[in-house]
Amino acid sequence: MPDNIAPLPAVPADLLARSSVPARLLRAPAPDRSALDLAVSAALRAPDHGGLRPWRFVFIQGEDRGALGDLLAASMRARAPDTPAERLEVERAKPLRAPLVVAAGAAINHERPGVPPWEQEASAAAGIMNFLNMLDAQGFGACWLSSPSLKDPAVKAALGFAEGDSLLGWIYAGTPGEDRPRPSRPGPDAFRRDWAPGR
Repeated sequence: MPDNIAPLPAVPADLLARSSVPARLLRAPAPDRSALDLAVSAALRAPDHGGLRPWRFVFIQGEDRGALGDLLAASMRARAPDTPAERLEVERAKPLRAPLVVAAGAAINHERPGVPPWEQEASAAAGIMNFLNMLDAQGFGACWLSSPSLKDPAVKAALGFAEGDSLLGWIYAGTPGEDRPRPSRPGPDAFRRDWAPGR
């Protein structure tokens, strides 16, 4: 554990209670720098074959969310030039739904044949889950969303990702309202089984 992080209690209850919070239900305040540092520190505990440290998080707040919205609308227009103006405005407004948007991705090392890109993406995805768990354990809410813009080289470049890197999702984060959803989860039985050879 880094020297600047105080010892934390075990959080099995937090893990079992975590659920995504829709972006429309997230409001200010966003996680502050201390909360985000803890969340990133948790991400860095993900399995990491080859010690390549692929985890990357880019924080977008305040007026910069509007610039991200312009970027997303431009990406949509480039993919589908006939997109109606109203639909472009919906895309432009998406980053404004929560006080913090995080572009989460993987810096891919293509020079390590023993650690293929999918393993590096898997490590980054595991880190994102740790990031979400730590935000939730601190009382914040978040959701992990996808969009075609994640594959757009122009979007990646604007956010500081290299051409060969992977953008894995948009994390919307903030403070959840009292009406945050707590969906029921199934028990583990349907998702596990013992294996023995021959049966």
